[in-house]
Amino acid sequence: MQSRWIASFYAAYFAFVGLYSPFLGPYLKLKGHTLELIALALGLMQVMRIFGPFLWGWVADHSANRVVWIRLGSIGGLAFAALAFAGVNQSLWLVGMLIILNFFISGLVPLSDSHAMDSCGGSAGQYGRMRLFGSLGFIASVVLFGQYAQHFGLNSYPLWAVATLVLAVTAAWNFREPVHHHVDPEGQGGQGAPSWPQLLRHMLGPRRMQLFWLGGFFMIFAHGVFYAFLSLYLLKFSYGESSIGLLWGFGVLCEVGFFALQSHVFHRLKLVNWLCISFAACAVRFWLVALYPELWWVVAFSQSLHCLTFAAHHTACVAWLRLELPRKLWVRGQALYATIAYGLGGTAGTFAGRWVWSSISPQWAFGMAGCAGFVALLIGLHLRQLMYKSI
Repeated sequence: MQSRWIASFYAAYFAFVGLYSPFLGPYLKLKGHTLELIALALGLMQVMRIFGPFLWGWVADHSANRVVWIRLGSIGGLAFAALAFAGVNQSLWLVGMLIILNFFISGLVPLSDSHAMDSCGGSAGQYGRMRLFGSLGFIASVVLFGQYAQHFGLNSYPLWAVATLVLAVTAAWNFREPVHHHVDPEGQGGQGAPSWPQLLRHMLGPRRMQLFWLGGFFMIFAHGVFYAFLSLYLLKFSYGESSIGLLWGFGVLCEVGFFALQSHVFHRLKLVNWLCISFAACAVRFWLVALYPELWWVVAFSQSLHCLTFAAHHTACVAWLRLELPRKLWVRGQALYATIAYGLGGTAGTFAGRWVWSSISPQWAFGMAGCAGFVALLIGLHLRQLMYKSI
């Protein structure tokens, strides 16, 4: 039963993300906001991940009940989403409420990933079966709302977004800590909470961890451009809201397929090889979008690579951190990954993409994303060489 509530939470949370990333920009444009404010609003999800996840992870690691923080983040996200949309025409109010909203939800993915992995005993296959419901939620929201907006417009967007967070709160309220999970506030096993030097030694000291963080940074740098600007980019090439929703949904449908099958295929390659494959797919994906945006079938093919650039990459990263870090650092490891990759990398990608979009062209912004994927691939190959030397 617990796995169903975790799957439901993923579905509801990523349904919200499916509304936030593709449609918040067009909605704010409809309300008369500038591209600068739209880029800021979309970038806030990444900005808050610079420090939010690690703070939530630190609190959860020092608490006897991790679930309570997932509930708190969900409730805060719901409350401040409602407040943000209530004053959507006031720029300063909107930005302020979105900052707080994104702070509250910034820790939900690393905390829920850690909770899900703990609930299934570290099984990548079981984790994938729960996580794929997040992908299904994303697909449902982008396709259904895309179709709705095509016929009735974007004005009801806030109601859809708030409704998904109501469902997330409902699911989180039914979470229960796994029986075997217990965190002593004074530290696990009587050893005391890990000090900052210990944290840095485990997370940043080894060369393989340094390369892992760096590869994640450039990978999500590329996706910062994608998440913030793909919808606006496709609108420039005469795609309608319905087509945009279908393209987003198709990409995540491919992600669902990978999550559903990963228990059969993931063990066949080492984690570092999955990282390299996902980095290579990232470079190809965004170069194709930059070069052939008018060809819908090329854009559709690039979206199919989402199964590698997100699903394979995300599972490999979650599994990598669980393998490389001691148990007492699992939550903070997930949080630090969210901070470095989604926070720093995603924010840098969003704002660099905004600058290249305005200063050169939208196509060059996606070309830059492809180059970031290629840099991640070079880092991944170096990491692979290092790992195979150590065998």
